[in-house]
Amino acid sequence: MMTEAAMADDHGYSDAVKAGDLLFCSGQVGLEADGGVPADVARQFALAFEALGKVLKANACTADDLVDLTSFHVDYPRHMAEFMAEKSRFLGHARPAWTAVGVAALGYPDTLVEIKAVARLR
Repeated sequence: MMTEAAMADDHGYSDAVKAGDLLFCSGQVGLEADGGVPADVARQFALAFEALGKVLKANACTADDLVDLTSFHVDYPRHMAEFMAEKSRFLGHARPAWTAVGVAALGYPDTLVEIKAVARLR
C-alpha cells in the first residue's frame, strides 16, 4: 500500500499550493500509516480530517483559517451521520463554506470520502 506522500510523488501533485493569501489543499483521504484503508467508516473519516489538519499545520494554518471545504462521498448520503460527527469534531467553531458531492468512486480504492479545502494564510 502507498502512503499519501508516495502517492503525491508518484502522481505529481502537491498537498497544498499557496496563491496570494490563500492555501489550496488537495483532496485528503483517510488512510492508516501503512497506507491501508480502515474498514471502520468513522475512523476513515477521522483520518481524512487528520490528514487535512496536517496539511494545514504544515502551512501555519488551522481549521479556523478554512474558508471553503468540499467533501466527495461514495454512496452518498450513506454514512453522513458519521461524517458529520467527525467534521464537527475537526472544525470546532469554524464555519467555512461547505459543499458535499456524491460520487461513484474516488481515486484511492475503498475510500469513502475525499476532503479538499481552501484556507486563508496568516
